[in-house]
Order: sequence, then structure tokens, then C-alpha cells
Amino acid sequence: MDPSVVAEDLEAPVMNQAFGSNWISANKKTKLHLLIHTAAGPVEPVNAVEVLVVEADDDELIVGNDLLNALGIDVDRQLEMLADRGDDETSGDSVSLEADDPPVTASESSDDDIFSAVEGLIARAVEKGFPLDKVEQLRTIVHAYDVWRLELRADPPANVPPLQVRLQDGARPTK
Repeated sequence: MDPSVVAEDLEAPVMNQAFGSNWISANKKTKLHLLIHTAAGPVEPVNAVEVLVVEADDDELIVGNDLLNALGIDVDRQLEMLADRGDDETSGDSVSLEADDPPVTASESSDDDIFSAVEGLIARAVEKGFPLDKVEQLRTIVHAYDVWRLELRADPPANVPPLQVRLQDGARPTK
């Protein structure tokens, strides 16, 4: 254990079953500020988390249900959902999948269908309070670019520079 970590003795040892049916015993506890790296990005609980200290030649941290629930992760519910999924198009052998391309509909919408849908969006904007004197300018902008779709297509990715966010002078960043 790192010498900077202050651990306190437990009133009674806590026994827990670990991997491979091995039993481990914790005699101490401490509070740690954790940063958990996930596939979706780093997750950091707001407050320090109370953890049990186990004497072992290992630098691993076993995350329990208490911490996962505090982070909004309900493992039991996720397992239930996985079990209830049954035989649908997403279950089974993942090797049999043909490609990672998104599904594409057989028939694409006509330009007239898209034009009508965009005009409907403009009409809704006016109903919601969009300024009438700016409608023609909006119409020019929205019809100037071929970005509207009524269904998913196999379009190439957008070739645009990444979005850069800059704080205004005097602004304080927050999490």
C-alpha cells in the first residue's frame, strides 16, 4: 500500500470470496478518490469512496455493487435485460455478422419528399416563434446544402474540421 494512504483498522475483519473461489480478508479501510477508465471515457465519483484494504501482492481494485450503483450502473438490471433479450437479430454468434455498415433502406426518398419535409420544419419553426422577416433567409440556408435525409443512407462521413470550444474571457470552466 502506498505510504501516503491513511488506513484505519476495522472493528472486525471482513471476509469476501474473490475470483477462483479464493477467500480474502480485509482488516483495514480507507477513503480514496477514484478515476475509473471506461470505454465511454473516464468516470470519477464526486466524493471519496470508502474501500477495504486487502493485504495482497496485487495492485488491483475490486469494484463492488455499492460503487457501481452510486455511479448509476445497475449490473443486476443489465444482466436481466441481457437474459430477457432472447433470440433476436442481435443475439447469437457475432462472427456471422456480414459488415459493420449501417442498414440502408432499399428506396431513397425523392428530392420532392425531402423538400416537403424541410418546408414542414420551417413552418414548425414559424409556429414556435421564428421571426417572419427571417424566414426567406432561413429557407435559402436550409435548401443550400444537401444534408437532409428522411432515412439512413450510406453517405460518406462529413469532411469538416473538429469542433473547437473556447471559453469566453472571464468564464470559469466547470465539470
